[in-house]
Amino acid sequence: MLSAFAPLLFAWAVACVSGAGMRTAPDAASEVRAARGQWNRALLGQDSSALAALVEDSAVHVSPQFTHVGKPAYLALFLRNMMRRPEFRLTYEPDRVTACERVECPIVTEYGRWRETWLQDGEPTEVSGTYFAIWRKHGDRWQVRSESFATQACRGRRYCAG
Repeated sequence: MLSAFAPLLFAWAVACVSGAGMRTAPDAASEVRAARGQWNRALLGQDSSALAALVEDSAVHVSPQFTHVGKPAYLALFLRNMMRRPEFRLTYEPDRVTACERVECPIVTEYGRWRETWLQDGEPTEVSGTYFAIWRKHGDRWQVRSESFATQACRGRRYCAG
């Protein structure tokens, strides 16, 4: 009798080992990488409504110089730079995006490099460094919960000399 169930038991064992038939989380890391791509495009296109859709209402932005709490303050930093700095460009380059292992966990962390360029009194200026972000899923949308930045390089005599 056991031999009649052997193929079924073997298939079940393979499924368990390979993860087939188990409930798995969607590829949250890939989804957040795609959301970061949307963020970069919105920055380059200076699309404030697209940026706002990607930020939680209570988001926190931390840098060595300041901290912004809440979506309006968080977005004001980016919008102010877009308005005041000719040729403003800011891009994020994720190095590591890690999803929570639990299916019900709506959190993804992201670590990478950022680079900002603009003209300061006509002089090309570049500031760059590393960042760490926490994303949280709301319904079917990933939004930035928090970001922390560290500036590691500054090029441009007029801006960086001070």
